[in-house]
Amino acid sequence: MRISEFRFQIPDCVRTCLIAWALAGSASAGEKPIAIPPPPTAEQLAAIRSFGAEEPVIATHYFYWYRWPDEHFFDDAAHSDTALRHHFPNQRAVSFQSGAWHQRQMRDLLAAGIDVALCVYWGAPNQYDKQGLSFSVLGLPPLVTAVDELDHAGKAPRIGMFYDTSTLLGGLAYKEPGRGNVDLRTDEGKDIFYRTIRDFFCQIPPRHWACIDGRPIVALYDASFAAGHDQSTLEYTYEHFARDFAGRRPFIVTAPSWAFRADAKAGWGAALNGPITGERVLQIGPGYDDSPVPERTTPTRDRLAGGFYAASWLVALQAKPQMIFIETWSEMHEGTDICESVEEGRFYIDLTRRYAELFKKRQTPPVEEYAKVLTVLMNGQRSNPQGREFASWLTLNCHVDATGKPAQEGLRLCGDIADGRFEITEQDGVPCVRTQPGVGTHQYLYFDVADPYYYDHHGSPSVRVTYFDEGREPIELQYDSTDDTGAIRDRYKPASPPSARDDSKAWKTAVVQLPGARLANRQNGGADFRFLSRGHEMLIRRVEFSKLPDEYATR
Repeated sequence: MRISEFRFQIPDCVRTCLIAWALAGSASAGEKPIAIPPPPTAEQLAAIRSFGAEEPVIATHYFYWYRWPDEHFFDDAAHSDTALRHHFPNQRAVSFQSGAWHQRQMRDLLAAGIDVALCVYWGAPNQYDKQGLSFSVLGLPPLVTAVDELDHAGKAPRIGMFYDTSTLLGGLAYKEPGRGNVDLRTDEGKDIFYRTIRDFFCQIPPRHWACIDGRPIVALYDASFAAGHDQSTLEYTYEHFARDFAGRRPFIVTAPSWAFRADAKAGWGAALNGPITGERVLQIGPGYDDSPVPERTTPTRDRLAGGFYAASWLVALQAKPQMIFIETWSEMHEGTDICESVEEGRFYIDLTRRYAELFKKRQTPPVEEYAKVLTVLMNGQRSNPQGREFASWLTLNCHVDATGKPAQEGLRLCGDIADGRFEITEQDGVPCVRTQPGVGTHQYLYFDVADPYYYDHHGSPSVRVTYFDEGREPIELQYDSTDDTGAIRDRYKPASPPSARDDSKAWKTAVVQLPGARLANRQNGGADFRFLSRGHEMLIRRVEFSKLPDEYATR
């Protein structure tokens, strides 16, 4: 299938997850119903700043539905399963109701060379108080405050709408149970469709609208959530928007699944399937992995160390569209994000800025850039799909259970390594692993992290080890790092400080951070890290690994 023919389909299990998120609990978000302000005045509309019809524009889908820990972080009540492929740094400060968090995201968006944040709006008229949907409205005032502050300081991104049309599902659109999906050919359906767009732009001051020739941008998600639609749906929206907003019409970007003809066309699924060429818009993304989300079986697209994203940008630069949509800024569940993350750092922000500068100048990349990207693609190691069931865990662990057998939950103790021999034993009645002499004087224990959980990243994970304090040589940890000197020490970087041993003959626990961990299976036996004792044997009871900083790695 050619990428321009891609049609994004929503699996039933994903629809179920969407409805479950929205319907989880029936309590309203506050004591008073959420109110939508009236449309802006003609004076306010005069403050619109617009992109020209041929001006190059870069936009990205801004998922702002996160609030630690109760909104879109976990998929269980115990908060033990994050359901996220990538994680925000300092995620406890993440909240759609925090102006500081929005401002940080908007600053980074500008740093990436992006002009427009397409807010992923999951609001349904008359249903804004419903748990799971209320973030769409509650998150916009602090976003506006953040953008105001940036604007006063000199520059701010502009705000467009990504209409998440999954709200057209009957279970989300209607208060009455048992109703089918919204039919956009009916008067009621047209009104719901239009009011969703109207209500969004009633909440964003016109001075911050992202407009093409004075018309605010609305990008539509998939049409399959509606029971039906036709050209009259669009004409109704144009007519009523012009009535409420002093004669202006929205600039509507459709997806291939929409039958009506609008102002431009994009498509969803570029992060998984590659660049999608539409009309006036070309959509790209960095890769796709939704393995932490329960019940999903979607194929994945490996990022290949940025190679997939860079190649997508080269396609876009060659095509020279008016607009590039980047899919996405912050959809952490599906691993399509380019924002700063624990796993990738700011790598994709910097990479985006490089290509954004070429796009804004309408420059064709030099030949050397194609050779560089091709080299990355050829050398980029593909992630191992094994261990997928552990992808969403907060913490992986390896220990010896009460029966004397290794329990390896996403963290494998590597056997059959000449310098990493061990036996299962007990110490003071506690099952544990004891190292044995190998090919040299040093003794090692090697561990392999499940690749879907962490593989070939740039993060700073943590390791918690419980060991028996016997002997006086410290226990060192060496890990596969992102250092790029070309020397073997890159794969065996020492973490500091080592775990001290004072011969107390007691069990102790230590936490070790691994800054700049790559963990691409490059140690002996395909391992990612190892413990080292330079003389005395080691007795290890339990090892835990988390891609989050230690204070977050709770079960």
